[in-house]
Amino acid sequence: MRDYSNYHNTNYAEKLLRDGVKTFEKSLITSPDAYDVLVNDEEKKIMVQSTSNYNERRILFKHGDIQWGDIVIHEGEKWLVTERPYFNKIYDKSHMELCTTSMVFTYLTDGVYEYDRFGNKIWIEEPTEVVKEFPCVIESISNLNTKTTTGQQINVPEGDMVVTIPYTTDGLIKLTSEFTMFGDAYRISGIDKSKVHQDKGVLILVVSRIANNT
Repeated sequence: MRDYSNYHNTNYAEKLLRDGVKTFEKSLITSPDAYDVLVNDEEKKIMVQSTSNYNERRILFKHGDIQWGDIVIHEGEKWLVTERPYFNKIYDKSHMELCTTSMVFTYLTDGVYEYDRFGNKIWIEEPTEVVKEFPCVIESISNLNTKTTTGQQINVPEGDMVVTIPYTTDGLIKLTSEFTMFGDAYRISGIDKSKVHQDKGVLILVVSRIANNT
């Protein structure tokens, strides 16, 4: 019969955890599921495993290497960490989803100017056009409704979309802000911060396509 008496010994338990960490770190080099990825311009080694959703992956990584809301560059594509990592005392695990597009904001800077003695405006630095992109995960409202566990429909007009982006305090992400996506113009009509904790996580946006009246 196997002797389990040592399992209650603190030193033995710590040794088991250390051995587990070493085994995991070795698997980051030898396993076919191991990949080199970029996170915040830093190279990381992680395990990437398939799920039932083609655009979603389960990821395992060293504790603290990746945060909720990070963008992971994996095999040349951008993936958003959509689940708060869970630490099992050996490694962190989470899920990431493929960013199929980006929210594209275009705006002009204010520029810098002064007036001459005749009251004419003289540009010191002329306004310039700025393009800013937020990689995002897209879901249609109809797809989102199929995921509700209560069976209740979400009160959002059909044709609108749910967009998930990394948590940000950027002033561009606000109600009524307009941007382009898939070549069409959209407006932010809802912002959900329920998946944010201690400035980490993701923002869930409801966006509405702006009708083209031309």
